[in-house]
Amino acid sequence: MIFDPHKKADSISGRSAEHFISNDESLASLLISHGIQVRDFIVLSFLSDQGPMSVARLSRTLGLEPRKILRSLERLSAANLLIREPSSNEDKFQSIARLTSRGEDVAKRVSDQLE
Repeated sequence: MIFDPHKKADSISGRSAEHFISNDESLASLLISHGIQVRDFIVLSFLSDQGPMSVARLSRTLGLEPRKILRSLERLSAANLLIREPSSNEDKFQSIARLTSRGEDVAKRVSDQLE
């Protein structure tokens, strides 16, 4: 699901994204063109900066519930921006999230646009 800037936001993240889009249409358009929600970009950019890590560690580090991290990772994976490597004990929260080369490229292009 991609953020629709024309739909009324009914959550803090939705209102934040709405504000973000109204202030920087070009960056929001770039994110939307890659199927990335603003909150998913936080995960993408963090993995780009810090490298691969487990869902559990991402959750602790970003202060988000593991299930919310999993949903972001699923959307990023569907956009071919990351892969999840299963853990040896098959615990989905211990799986490792790693950006694909496309994910790294998108993170770099968005970062370059922020400068």
